[in-house]
Amino acid sequence: MSTATGKARVSLLVGLLTLAGFLSDGRLATAQSQLDCPLPAGVTAPEPPRVTAQQVEDGSAALRDFALAATERVVGVSRDTTAGARPAIHWGCLIRQEGGPWRSGSTYLVQLTPDGRVFSHAKDMLLSGRQLHPLIYGAILQAVGINPANLANPAALPAAFAAAAAGNGGPFNVASVPGASGYATVFLSINFQTPFVLLAGFDLGESHLAEEAIEHIEPAVTARDVVDRATLKAFVTAAGNYMIESLESGDLSAASKLRVALRDENGPWKHGSVYIAAMDVSSRLIWFHGGFPNRFELRQGGISRDVVTGELIVDQLVAAANSGPEGGFWQYHFDNPADDTDSADVPKVGYARVFSGEIPLPDGRTIPSSFIVNSGFYLASQEVIAARHNSVVESVMPQVMRAMTAGTVDAISGRIRQAGSGAPSAEGFSLGGASTLSGALLAHGESLENGTLDAARLLAGSSFTLPLNAADSGGGGPLGALTLWGSGDYRNFSGGNRQSVDYDGDVVSAHLGVDARLSAHLLAGM
Repeated sequence: MSTATGKARVSLLVGLLTLAGFLSDGRLATAQSQLDCPLPAGVTAPEPPRVTAQQVEDGSAALRDFALAATERVVGVSRDTTAGARPAIHWGCLIRQEGGPWRSGSTYLVQLTPDGRVFSHAKDMLLSGRQLHPLIYGAILQAVGINPANLANPAALPAAFAAAAAGNGGPFNVASVPGASGYATVFLSINFQTPFVLLAGFDLGESHLAEEAIEHIEPAVTARDVVDRATLKAFVTAAGNYMIESLESGDLSAASKLRVALRDENGPWKHGSVYIAAMDVSSRLIWFHGGFPNRFELRQGGISRDVVTGELIVDQLVAAANSGPEGGFWQYHFDNPADDTDSADVPKVGYARVFSGEIPLPDGRTIPSSFIVNSGFYLASQEVIAARHNSVVESVMPQVMRAMTAGTVDAISGRIRQAGSGAPSAEGFSLGGASTLSGALLAHGESLENGTLDAARLLAGSSFTLPLNAADSGGGGPLGALTLWGSGDYRNFSGGNRQSVDYDGDVVSAHLGVDARLSAHLLAGM
């Protein structure tokens, strides 16, 4: 377990539960919003609120009017049950647009679950999923006409929130907490059959959140363990299954806690440059990004290009995810969030996979969910380099040693067979299979001319035998039984796989020995 403080950042898991039911018929406010927030299939663009955030900022409208206009829009559109969660994701993208009708300066929308957890934060994606300080949430509940004591009595909550949704909410101001003020309303999402608290004008920051213990589900492969393709695939698969399990529980609080867990710097799902990201299949809107949440979350996933190849990264991601039932890998270039000195041309290996599930509703209906989960590792990261070095030692070095040992055994065995033939050792020389240098050059002349002569392979066919009694005609001197010999050896080996380390190399060996025949049946040497 770890504590979520100012250093333990959290983020937004929008998915199919985020901003539940926020959509209506109408037009997009601006062409820029249309560009940044592509309209999913089967979804109509929402009308802007009748009172905008800009009007609040310039003083031409009251915060209360903006809050009620936003609530009015939400109540009207939450009845749309024809497009699943796609409208919610699209609307979540629209309210993030700075300068748009829903957000300007410190005037923006925050959505809370009934237990006081920040379910969505239009300004700072790092804060979504966190628990609001009880003192502040108590004041918000009182502003909408709910007794905070009802939180301890779950049976009383439905009626309390239903009554609050029938009213017009109210302003709140916690004098003892700087900046803890705004306007609060309650709406009931008919689509998701869940009450939500909507805040406007509350510039909610880290200081307004409670510290909380984070309970983690430990995957078999954590972010810290991701150093190659095999560990990356296992990590993404575990994260996708974790998301599906959380969504299919139908528990809003569990879905919010999931966001906190995925963002926790001290947890198993984020370590350095390894993190989880998720994208809606239909709209290609990124609804969770562990590396750059404010840059990418609830933004279009199709605008970032590989700075080296020029290709749209989202196209590569989608192609990999759809390459098979278990997804697939791709390699691209992307900025490393763990290195402030790098650029966007850092090579990275990614893995993406499609996950699908259904969100249960209280009336027995379900809402289908389909999204792509992906992650990756940077080839230049210290952990990956260290892991590859270890893999080389563990996988390749044994192959090298076996090749060297086999060459030595063959050289000694060949000399024993030669000496055991019964004939005295005779002086001999072979260079690439030829008995003279001129013969070797003649035999390999064509290779020499076209530059393909391989010195290593030439050595493999070379050997010599030199009896050391050649100058002793009587054969009885102290060196009369010694023979100096040598041979070369060449071996190629390959193996492994792209999931860990694949290798292909050569081992070239030269052997030098000296031996003496001590008797007809005994040869000693080194």
